[in-house]
Amino acid sequence: MSLLRESIKKHLILEKKIAQVVSNLEVSFNFEVDRRSHAFDRSTRPELDGTDYNQNPIENKEIKELISLVKGDIAEKIINREIFNKKPFVVKSVKRELALAINPIHIGGTYWRLEISTVFRESLSNPFRVGDNQVVIWVV
Repeated sequence: MSLLRESIKKHLILEKKIAQVVSNLEVSFNFEVDRRSHAFDRSTRPELDGTDYNQNPIENKEIKELISLVKGDIAEKIINREIFNKKPFVVKSVKRELALAINPIHIGGTYWRLEISTVFRESLSNPFRVGDNQVVIWVV
């Protein structure tokens, strides 16, 4: 019986840690606050004209919406040591036609800043390429 109690206690502590990370997650948009040339250049892709690639410029509200959908997943991956400080990961959604490369910066404790380093209109015929063993969070 004590083993069951210990297991439940560990699960509750994990849930509490995940909730703390989610509540303290900050999203920092490089191209909104400190827009770098690469993120700016990638908001549209005229070289892909003539394909099924969506040529509409990527708006900040789209990025904020996508990030809000995966905050819990990001927090869980931080707690489970799948996402590490300054090791970029990717969030992708074919339905929303959006992929984000994110550089997580650990500020301290449960406080993280997510820097969006590049953006891409995700599509089945033109997917955003990721690195070997890079963490990818899919949004349906």
